[in-house]
Amino acid sequence: MNGKSWGSVGPYEKLAGTVHFAVDPNNSHNKIIVDLDKAPKNAQGKVEFSADVVILRPKDPSKANGVMLLHVPNRGGGVPQTDAQYGDGLLETEGYTIVWLGWEYDIPKKPNFIFLDAPIATDNGKTITGWIPGPWYIPDKEMESIDYSSQDFAHCYAPLDLKDPSYRLTERPALVSAPTLVPRSDWQFGKMLDGKLVSDQWFITKKGGFHPGMVYQLTYQSSNPRVAGVGFASFRDFASAVKNDANNVMPVHVQYVYTDGSSQVGRWQRQLVYEGFTIDEAGRKAVDALFITTSGGTSLGAFNERWAQEDELGSYTQTKFPIFYQTTMDPVTGRVDGLGARIPAGLEPKIIYQDTESEMYDRGRNATLRTISMDGKEDVKEAPNVRIYLMAGAKHGSGSWPPADLDSQQLLNNPLDYRWASRALFEDLDAWVRKGVEPPASLTPTLKDKTAVSIQNIKFPNVPGVQFPYHVPGGMRNDVPAGPTAVLPFLVPAVDADGNVTSGLRLPEHAVPLGTYSGWAFRSERQGEPNTLVSMAGSYIPFAKTKAEREKANDPRLSIAERYSNRDDYVRRVKTAADALVKGRYMRAEDEKQVVDDAGKHWDWSMSQQATQAKN
Repeated sequence: MNGKSWGSVGPYEKLAGTVHFAVDPNNSHNKIIVDLDKAPKNAQGKVEFSADVVILRPKDPSKANGVMLLHVPNRGGGVPQTDAQYGDGLLETEGYTIVWLGWEYDIPKKPNFIFLDAPIATDNGKTITGWIPGPWYIPDKEMESIDYSSQDFAHCYAPLDLKDPSYRLTERPALVSAPTLVPRSDWQFGKMLDGKLVSDQWFITKKGGFHPGMVYQLTYQSSNPRVAGVGFASFRDFASAVKNDANNVMPVHVQYVYTDGSSQVGRWQRQLVYEGFTIDEAGRKAVDALFITTSGGTSLGAFNERWAQEDELGSYTQTKFPIFYQTTMDPVTGRVDGLGARIPAGLEPKIIYQDTESEMYDRGRNATLRTISMDGKEDVKEAPNVRIYLMAGAKHGSGSWPPADLDSQQLLNNPLDYRWASRALFEDLDAWVRKGVEPPASLTPTLKDKTAVSIQNIKFPNVPGVQFPYHVPGGMRNDVPAGPTAVLPFLVPAVDADGNVTSGLRLPEHAVPLGTYSGWAFRSERQGEPNTLVSMAGSYIPFAKTKAEREKANDPRLSIAERYSNRDDYVRRVKTAADALVKGRYMRAEDEKQVVDDAGKHWDWSMSQQATQAKN
């Protein structure tokens, strides 16, 4: 950070190293870790492992605010390497100690990545073998060969026998469709180089090649499973040490610990809670709060099981009961459970969920069911320690202007930036923990106000050249046998005449729109399977500039000129929407001017010739 000073806190320093852990497999809080009893033990009977760590702390410890933000690295990345990546230093200006800690063993060992060195399980010293539950791969172009494990396992689990006839490869047009077995004679391990097949255990080559948009899944046998669940213990024990042990040797001492992460690691945080790892081995609170973004709604993950695929997109295969923090009954199995069932009363962590429209639509994420019963029949009030906010109109990852024309999808990329709300909600979480100030009310679709509706009942505007995902199937549970009871209700947020969502946290540029924002996007023709959604993507459909322009295009949505008298009128309305969010503590007062100024620039782009020439 080149010695930069952050407000009254002053400069920060960056420390990097390795943390070594030892956990007792006989401790009741550790017995949930799969295969921990099969890992090597030291002379004290404990299992050892280690994790990379990066610590960013005020150079003057007296200027720290007593809170550690423990980032959960998404697939090992996310540690800032340049000054620009620190943004405006909101956390540094407030005096937070920021830490990145390893929890994942199956990522590539790249420079600046955060890695967990997990122990290997054995059967009383004998090698364990077993079937790998199939990484899947979706090509974006025609390919002769694919590196089937590049995403999910980072080359962790090699096949035992490249010629084994019992290994299986399947293909299907979508993740939720039925797979077709590819004959074993039509594929083999290896890759094509200069027209010749070269043996390679990490590649497969198929007769006729691999086609864009199709889903390919390989199942094979491997050996030496890692004890993946110790990643949860790494966070629990590090948090407890810096918070509860005044004599710890860590260069961090705090009063509060919050975790933070999005997407895959949002699911990981949900499981951290469910498996009881916010409480340490002595029964004390280790984690005070969790800020969970875009976690896939109803999903957990393959984070604590044999042959765990921690790096896979498990939100499509890990939907299971329980969904709610509070204890409820599963309407299908009669099982009673909750994400907080292992957390003692009085030690509940504060939790803020931040979802987007992508979590409502995208291949079974079903985030609408966060506050609706699993049978889709009634609203469920969240637990007192939980708040849930839908970022209306947003895609999985926050967007930016101008809306990009991507090769991967049919419509412009969704440019809505929801980080302005994230900044406010994080401050609300901190005030909740340290000052006891309740955060603002949850904003999410409900049955009561008819903002959560069956996808078939959506009234999306008939814009020429735009398809709506009426035909896309909803989520499937993977904890009950396949069949009617495994199908979850497909409820999505209701939309207005423009196709914009009417519920949730509506940021100023969504509440005062220049176009239609969505959390879904269809694959482009050149990418293949154009009736299939792009994973975790979003679309933007600009309004016509004038009435004549929209009538010529047969666009039923009012034009910009029909909505706003001029630029000043538009900016004034944006400011009014921003004022309301600031008053409700859904946006920071300090950020309002930037949001309004940016909206004016987006008006200029929308009224330009460039917008006219953009993809439609």
